[in-house]
Amino acid sequence: MNPFSAAGQDRLLLLLIRTVALIGALALAGLLPAMPQAHAQDAANWTGVWDTKWRGGGAQIKFEQTGTDVKGVYPLYNGRIEAKAEGDKLVGHWFEGDRQGAFTFVQSPDGGSFMGRFDAATAEWWTGVRVSAVEDVRVDQSSPMSTMRSFLQTMNESGADNVPRATGGGMGLAGLAAGLVDVTEADRGGLNMPDYTKLLFTVIDNATFRLWSMPHDAISGDEVTATLPQYGTRISFDVTFRRKNGDWFIVGPPLAQLQAKLAEFQEARGEAVDMVDDPSRLASPRDTFKVLLSGLTEAGDPAQAALDLRNYSQAVRGDEAFLLERYLKKVIDRIGYVYWQEIPDDPKSNTPFVYFEHPVGNIVIGPVETEKGKIWQFTPETLAHIRALYADVEDVPVAPEFAAFASTDPFFIARGLAREISPGLLTRAGPMERWQWSMLGLAALAGIVFGFIANALISLFVRRTDSPAFFRIVEWAVRSIVLGFFLLLTLRPLGLPQVVAAPVKAIAWSLVVIGAVPVVWHLIGKVADHYRGLWQVPGYHDTLISLSTGVARVAVLVVAFLLLAEVLAIPYEGVIAGLGIGGLAVALAAQPTLQNFLSGLTLYADRPVSVGDFCKFGDQSGTIEHIGMRSTRIRSLDRTIISVPNSDFAGMQIENYAHRDRTRFATTLQLRYETTPDQLRYVLAELRKLLIAHPRVIDEPCRVRFAGFGAYSLDIDVFTYIKTADVADFQAIREDILLSMINIMDDAGAQFAFPSSLEYRATDLPVDDEKRIAAEKRVSDWRETENLPFPDFSQIDKFAFNNALAYPPEGSAHYRETEPDPDSAEAKATLEKVRWSLPWKKGE
Repeated sequence: MNPFSAAGQDRLLLLLIRTVALIGALALAGLLPAMPQAHAQDAANWTGVWDTKWRGGGAQIKFEQTGTDVKGVYPLYNGRIEAKAEGDKLVGHWFEGDRQGAFTFVQSPDGGSFMGRFDAATAEWWTGVRVSAVEDVRVDQSSPMSTMRSFLQTMNESGADNVPRATGGGMGLAGLAAGLVDVTEADRGGLNMPDYTKLLFTVIDNATFRLWSMPHDAISGDEVTATLPQYGTRISFDVTFRRKNGDWFIVGPPLAQLQAKLAEFQEARGEAVDMVDDPSRLASPRDTFKVLLSGLTEAGDPAQAALDLRNYSQAVRGDEAFLLERYLKKVIDRIGYVYWQEIPDDPKSNTPFVYFEHPVGNIVIGPVETEKGKIWQFTPETLAHIRALYADVEDVPVAPEFAAFASTDPFFIARGLAREISPGLLTRAGPMERWQWSMLGLAALAGIVFGFIANALISLFVRRTDSPAFFRIVEWAVRSIVLGFFLLLTLRPLGLPQVVAAPVKAIAWSLVVIGAVPVVWHLIGKVADHYRGLWQVPGYHDTLISLSTGVARVAVLVVAFLLLAEVLAIPYEGVIAGLGIGGLAVALAAQPTLQNFLSGLTLYADRPVSVGDFCKFGDQSGTIEHIGMRSTRIRSLDRTIISVPNSDFAGMQIENYAHRDRTRFATTLQLRYETTPDQLRYVLAELRKLLIAHPRVIDEPCRVRFAGFGAYSLDIDVFTYIKTADVADFQAIREDILLSMINIMDDAGAQFAFPSSLEYRATDLPVDDEKRIAAEKRVSDWRETENLPFPDFSQIDKFAFNNALAYPPEGSAHYRETEPDPDSAEAKATLEKVRWSLPWKKGE
């Protein structure tokens, strides 16, 4: 049984409905017991670090919960919290020195955030989100250098420079940094602590210095000052450290002094005082590092802009950039934490910055001239040897500061597994390591095997007898597509270098595209055939289906060409641009094709003919078989195919026989001149009776009339319509009527006239002298009475003649029905009116 038959589809639909119902019942059964448990919790868990905000401020709070008692601290404002947990609520008080107040928090169902407000002013809100990044940052205040390191790390990770590097906890990190600053409220000038801390960081961030240059050895006294220079200028900033209770703090300068120093730094760079930092400009080596490290999150967002990929093929540039970024990150993870403030930020410099030196190769950022100006990128030399550099430093442990944020990639996982199996697999064999060659071969073999498996599955569900040729194409197409996808899926996990990745990717996409084109081509035809069988008027819709099929297939070929051009790095953009420049020439060259296509649409919209219609066009006729994008194909009466361009066909006078509702019957009967008038009247009457009596002849119009005197015959015109549109049926009815006409002629003793010519002699038809004399006498009388009817009859004579003859003629069945009454009042009134309007002559 065919599973795609109507019965098979019904069974499949019933099975799907039952499956969905079963899954829904199981899900409902699994969720119902859980809901009471969620509400039955005694108290939500508040322990942990939370980033909180309120109108005009915020702070990082660390909660500790014992049963329902919850205590918290937020050092930024020297504050503490005492509260009770009640289910998902936290109700309590906050304390900041002499100030205090009540609050209520409500934790979200997932335990990741809360929403609350101050009871003293219900319109004031207080929100928070649970974070873990703060716990991963180690604060060390054992020396000025360690204090500066902790300050920079916490502020860098918090995203204070608009480049967040952690996975959360920005407010909490900023709170930790604020705890490292010793500043009086007077020096803050009314600025809150978070904003003041960010301003201090911004000033320090404009300097470039080595942390190792900060005081860190034995220091006499409890205060020490360090100078932080700005790279490329003579401006510097003096920062003071103060020791309190054994811990070193950064002494916060007065607010006005910080603002003046920031303006001085920015003026030296030629930047506006209120300019927002935008690392995406890549204006300096520092910007390049920020873009690279901020883009390398666990989500795997690429930071290609930071890499100089000019030496890499466009076809594999995306995949190569993805891997090169991670190679760089893996090496940087082992070098140590990156402090922006140690990297030059001078946009006017042209000296490449060497970040790391190694015998295998260095990590260097250099200036690159582009259409938009100078930018800084990791040099091509750095990218060329980064794989080998990682292989040499792979065994070095990741820096502690990066351990919490180090990401794992499929390529490095696969490489680690290969290393565990056998270190020899990491040995290079040409451009790749041995394990990469092995996995690439296995991927190709798996693609071939799964291609055959896919064909076997298709054969189980689809009957091959329907279209053997189509299924042969599908078999090879499926194998090609499956193999191509397997190769594509292995590109990123295997981390193939460009010299291998470029041809492998080109081959893979070519297999996919070449395999998909014939399948899609035939599917378009199948869909068209399916819809042709749905319409009640197939000929009309077949025109649109044919045009749509042609457009869809052309689109498939165009898309396939563009995809192949993309993967094979064929510069088709120049061709497209050239078409834009030479658009007029192309339009003129393509005018006939475009005109034929638009004419095809006109034939569909106007519908003068449809597929299957018999029509006459020009001096030819035939049956419409196909209306395509370019031409219309017509089957002639000789069974030949006539192909007419759509533009020509649409401009012709087309007579469509398929749309007529009846067929015209017209003929002329020619009788000999020897036929007498009564014989002629008999024939006319019998012919009319024949047409009226025939069941396949319409009632109106139905005309049989004596038409005139021919060269050798008395002509009778017969005109009517037959109730049929079928040619064969019409010919049979016409035959029956013509045979009946012969019988009528035979019954009347009349004969048909034949083309002939006669010669007359004077003695054959002698002149009747009596009738001649009588006729001449009547004309002479007209002349004497001045009533000669030339050039016309007089008005009174015309009136006298008017309706003087009986019609229908006397003896006709209709004569008595239409006989006029000369004595009627209407006739007398008309006569009187005509007489008064005539120009009476003298004496009359």
